[in-house]
Amino acid sequence: MGPREAKATTAVKAIGDRVVSCKHSDSGYDMTLFQTPIFCTLVACLLATSVAMAQSTAEKQAQQAIPSASNFFGLGVGAFPKTSGSGDLRIMALPVVQYSWGNVAYVSGLKAGAWAFRSKDSSLRIGLYAEPRFGYNASDSVRTAGMADREFGIDAGPSVRWSTPAGVINLEYGFDMTGRSNGQVAQMQFIRPLITGQGFRLNGLAAATWQNSAMNSYYWGMQASETTDGLARNVGAGVGFSAGITGLYTVGNSGALFFGVSVNRLSDAQANSPIAERSYTPLMYLGYGWRM
Repeated sequence: MGPREAKATTAVKAIGDRVVSCKHSDSGYDMTLFQTPIFCTLVACLLATSVAMAQSTAEKQAQQAIPSASNFFGLGVGAFPKTSGSGDLRIMALPVVQYSWGNVAYVSGLKAGAWAFRSKDSSLRIGLYAEPRFGYNASDSVRTAGMADREFGIDAGPSVRWSTPAGVINLEYGFDMTGRSNGQVAQMQFIRPLITGQGFRLNGLAAATWQNSAMNSYYWGMQASETTDGLARNVGAGVGFSAGITGLYTVGNSGALFFGVSVNRLSDAQANSPIAERSYTPLMYLGYGWRM
C-alpha cells in the first residue's frame, strides 16, 4: 500500500471508529456489528483505493498536452500569429500524436521526449525533450516585409516532470539544435486538471518562458542588412507568461473532440521589438481524434 492509500486508510479508520460506534436511540438497534476491525478495514481500503484511482487518473490527464488518459491520434487546425507579435493569425492544419511507451519515452502534441530517471512512485521524472519552433515568412507582415524569412528550428535539452496532488510541474531548458539562432530557452509550466469526468476533461495551464538574447534577436529582432541605417536591432533576454485551457470531449466509444485556447504575454524585450504589433498574442486549436 502506497503512502496516499495508507493516509487515506488511517483517516477513514479514525472516522469510522467515531461514527459507527453510536446506537440508534429511537429504535435501540445496536450498531456494534459495524465497529468490527474487518468491516472498518474493508471500508477504509475501498475508499482509499477509490481516492488513489481518481488521483492517478487526474495526474495522467495533467501529463498530456491533450487531456486524455490514454494514447491519442488526431488532426487539428491551429491559429497563431503569422510573425512574431503579429496582429494577424496564421491558420495551419497539423497531425496530433499523443503516445507513451510505458515509462520510457513519449510523444505529446508536437513534443517528444525520453525519461532517464524516475522515482519509485513515478512522481518525479528526469529526461530529455525535443520540440519544434516555427519560423515565419517575412512577407506575411508589413513590419517584417523585406527581411529574411525566419527558419523552422528544433529546441532540445533536459526536462523534469514533477507530479503533485495539486497538478503537474514541467521544467525544461532547451538549446537551438538547428543553429538558426543558437539561442536558449527555459520554461516552467504548471498544469492542473479542472474536470476529470469520463465524457469531458479540462485542464488549466500557466507557464513562464525565458528566452535569451540570441533567440529573441533572431525571431524578434532585425539584422544589420535588414535595416535602413545598417544597424542591427537586437532584442534582449526576457520572460513571457501564458495561461490557458485544454479540453477533450468524447464522442462514441473511441472518438473525441479536442481544443485549446491560451493567451501569451510577451516579455518586455519582445513587446518592444521593432516587429511586434501587440503585447498579447493568442493561440487556439480545434480538432478530432481517436483514443487508443
